[in-house]
Amino acid sequence: MKNELDLRRGAQIALFNLLIVGVIGSLLRFHFLQPIPGFNYLFVLHGHSHLAFLGWVFMGLFSLLVYTYLPANRYKSGKYVRLFFVLQFANLGMLVAFPLTGYALWSIIFTAIHALSAMYFSWVFIREVKPDLPDAHRASFLFVKCALILMLISNLAPFALGPVSSIYGKSDLYHSLIYFYLHFQYNGWFIFATMGLLLWHLERNGVKTQTTLVKYGFYLKLVAVFPAYVLSTLWMEPESIWYFLASVAAIIQLVGLGCFLVFILRHLDSLVTSDLVWQKLLFWCGTLAVIVQHILLCLSSIPNVGDLAFSRPIVIAYLHLVLIGFISSWLFFHFLKLGLIRLTALSKAGFGIFLSAFVATELILVLQSLLPQSHLMLFLLALIQVAGICFISFQSEKMTSHEKALAQ
Repeated sequence: MKNELDLRRGAQIALFNLLIVGVIGSLLRFHFLQPIPGFNYLFVLHGHSHLAFLGWVFMGLFSLLVYTYLPANRYKSGKYVRLFFVLQFANLGMLVAFPLTGYALWSIIFTAIHALSAMYFSWVFIREVKPDLPDAHRASFLFVKCALILMLISNLAPFALGPVSSIYGKSDLYHSLIYFYLHFQYNGWFIFATMGLLLWHLERNGVKTQTTLVKYGFYLKLVAVFPAYVLSTLWMEPESIWYFLASVAAIIQLVGLGCFLVFILRHLDSLVTSDLVWQKLLFWCGTLAVIVQHILLCLSSIPNVGDLAFSRPIVIAYLHLVLIGFISSWLFFHFLKLGLIRLTALSKAGFGIFLSAFVATELILVLQSLLPQSHLMLFLLALIQVAGICFISFQSEKMTSHEKALAQ
């Protein structure tokens, strides 16, 4: 997938998956207004979340990482293109299997295909990048390599869900495995990969990234990510020592993020094209969202606040904050930087609609108990967000040389 056509195809497929995620999300919202006969909410929710994680974010990061790090001579076998479509086949399989059967034979098979393919990708990718990796890109690749390892760690949870469910049912252990997966996806794979890509753009523009701030940012985040999993288990109301450990881990994560962002902001002119407003907006939206996420993690370690944090609307708002506000904004930023989305009136409208609907949805989720028509408003906003994704997706095509030069 090194050439521009294949990268563009990868981005288009990832955006198509995001569009399907949005449509399914709209159906889930509509079900609260008018129950759909034969509609199993939990089963469909599983399909929605799996496609969001594995169809949108994973496929988007796969395309970006392969394009940015692998030298051209590694593509002659075409194995990355084949691997991409095996992963997409697994995504489509899960999209069908989960709504029909939930966690059952076929959904587990497709999940296993994706997980094993991701393991193979991680091993081959790291092995093939290392021999030809320029010294200038070593700092960013350290983040990427760590991201892939944390992604593999997160995949241990789905493999354990089946046995745990059959033996213990939907117990605390079962739910703690789900949170294990979410934690190492959000706070491991997603954030380290996107941080690495930000550094890659700076390195490409001649900025030296092997600095003290970047090292502190990396090692503080890495050291904290493992004990920070405790933050996701506080709903079980453990002993006080676990709250203390969670608080320390959350603070270390926040300090690590701060070190990284201070470095990024010092070199912002080398990262964000000054005359492209939408690059700035997407970068800052993702940046503010990840800062808010880390502050919320710190607050969730406070017992009384933590109880509120695990209520259903707040959990959904938090998941959307990370997946849409943070990850999606930075993915769109990278797509713009690499010339995969044209900045036209339509795509600008799409970004504006997408981000505005996200902010409005977050506010309604937080204030849901005070709003009698909240389900209707959330459904309408979900439809509006789908429209925004459509406008963006239609512009994921080849740019002219002039437009691409501006994007750089």
